[in-house]
Amino acid sequence: MAPSSSLLLGLKLSMGFLAAAWVSFWILKPTKTWKRSWHLAEELANDTFLRDCGLNVVVFCLPVMGLAVLAFIHMHFHQERKQRKQTRSWDAAFSRPIIVKSLIGVISLGELLAVSLFLCFVSWTYYSDVSSDFKKLVSYASLNLNRWQLKVMNLGIRAGTVSEVCLAVMLFPILRGMSFLRIFGIQFEAAVRYHTWIAHAFLWLCTLHGVIIMFIWGQKVLLKEITTWQRVGRVNLAGAIGLIAGLAIWITSLPVIRRKYFQLFYITHHTYIVFIGFFLLHAGEKHFYLVFSGVFLFSLDKVLCFIQSRREVCIVSARVLPCKAVELILPKEPSMKYKPMSTIYLKVPSISKFQWHPFSITSSCYQDENNVSLLIKCQGKWTEALYSKISSIKDEKLDQLKSLIVAFEGPHGPSSSLYERYSNLVLIAGGSGITPFMSLLNEISSRSSSTRSYPTKILLIYCIKRTQDLSMLTPISSLLHPQRSHISVGIVQEGLLWRATVAALSFAIFLVSLVLLSNIFVHQVHGKPNRKAYPSWINELLVLTAFIIAMSCSAVATVLFRHQNSRKEHKDIKYSESTKQKSNYETDQKCSSPIRPEMYFKQRPIFSDVLSDISNESTEDENIGVFVCCPDSMKESVASFCKGNPKIDNCKNGSSSSFVFHSVNFSL
Repeated sequence: MAPSSSLLLGLKLSMGFLAAAWVSFWILKPTKTWKRSWHLAEELANDTFLRDCGLNVVVFCLPVMGLAVLAFIHMHFHQERKQRKQTRSWDAAFSRPIIVKSLIGVISLGELLAVSLFLCFVSWTYYSDVSSDFKKLVSYASLNLNRWQLKVMNLGIRAGTVSEVCLAVMLFPILRGMSFLRIFGIQFEAAVRYHTWIAHAFLWLCTLHGVIIMFIWGQKVLLKEITTWQRVGRVNLAGAIGLIAGLAIWITSLPVIRRKYFQLFYITHHTYIVFIGFFLLHAGEKHFYLVFSGVFLFSLDKVLCFIQSRREVCIVSARVLPCKAVELILPKEPSMKYKPMSTIYLKVPSISKFQWHPFSITSSCYQDENNVSLLIKCQGKWTEALYSKISSIKDEKLDQLKSLIVAFEGPHGPSSSLYERYSNLVLIAGGSGITPFMSLLNEISSRSSSTRSYPTKILLIYCIKRTQDLSMLTPISSLLHPQRSHISVGIVQEGLLWRATVAALSFAIFLVSLVLLSNIFVHQVHGKPNRKAYPSWINELLVLTAFIIAMSCSAVATVLFRHQNSRKEHKDIKYSESTKQKSNYETDQKCSSPIRPEMYFKQRPIFSDVLSDISNESTEDENIGVFVCCPDSMKESVASFCKGNPKIDNCKNGSSSSFVFHSVNFSL
């Protein structure tokens, strides 16, 4: 039964309230009123079973966890609604490109507003903290500093404080299965650049924090501070180790190094565990609670992805295309659903036991419920090795192909199909950029006879440099999936309701474990924790222990759920016959195809002319969805047109059309 509009509205209002509460806490945190009230609240909490640690978790973590849980529930119910969602005027306005040519690519109005608000908030936090510190400068007993040195020292300290704002949101964009940003239509691949922006700002602030403090310390004090493990208070050695780990991640993630030494980038990026661990030891548990919601969701996401990726499957079939690309057909469970333009992460243990690479799905879950297709073009050492391995298998050695073991994790994609909002679509692809559009075209074709509204006109513009690249279109030249001669066990994907359940359950276990451990091991004197009686790392150890308990419980619950779900799936699966596939194909062929392809070889189309012609063909006022997946120069050309021509009037019938720009990041 489809959910009611009032239920979805209630979920949206609840999510808005939690988001507003979390942001309000951060805005008020640097103020004097908050600091006085917060100290009083902690003292009152210490008189209860909750303790101050529980209060910090409830205030700074509960709103985000509640938002994530409600977002998963909303996305689940939203998928059950069948009516078509129209594009609102403010959706089109926020998607409009504002900055076209920049070092960070095309920036829309929505992105520009979000970045501006974030910078204003960071500036406000820094100014408020620094101005408060300057009014009451306190000299350090171990340092003989004059007034200007104290001020510079406080500037460095507050740079570290502001960096916590970046860390609090830095991990949200790179969540995969636990990503609640999909409710805003943000795909994982597109959100990675938000993570990159925030990470650059975060590491700049961390570096500034460390350099200023070490400069003020001087040579003598510096050696003493970073070689001593402080029993109480800040552990400076832990901060130095965390900074080194962060700089290593930062340097190896630069495009020049990442593209040339991907293995080094991949391994170094996993030292985030070292960085987060030493951040906890350096900053202390109370500062860690400020960023803990992102760390918790990210860790939970990694646990779920790890469990899912442990299942390995055999390749159903594969074929080599003349453009040095490989099409892989992998088995999946019928219950695994995904939206067009989704991606999955693939690992081939015979090539590398550790490397995972993202690839765009080219099939539709409504086209074939038992298989999923990928189109992989050679553009690196790993893909070259895969191409060589597949192409070396001859027809008489097909058993070797079916014995080739792979593991995949996902799929990850948007929570809703943006293309369904438009009657007219323009898909602009260059080279390998055609891959994310294949799943979209396959879904539209396979469901064109259904009662659900889909685009009626689709213009596909495909630009290539070599004639061999025409073979990239082979997977969408026919809707008939190759007949399966072998079916192996597929991958089971947890649903959105399960993600909401495991997120709520694991967070509740963490909070209960932390409160219980604090009451058992941390003794109080006159209603306050006796912090002088034990080292400060005891608190960090309790946080880590509660965290491990929560992650372990979520892992066990997920394994049990997958085992039960897998058994149920194997009882219910009925593989469709090839004759049934043929009849479905013939039915789809009778439907008039809405796709009108245009090919451009060794030249780029004049996008202003092409898009203007599309506007003249429209018969009523409507938005035209422009989805672009191509090199940056082509993307900038299309974005420039959409920026300069947000609405075009049709001289023939007096209607006007608005072009809504969508940039699609593809995975190869």
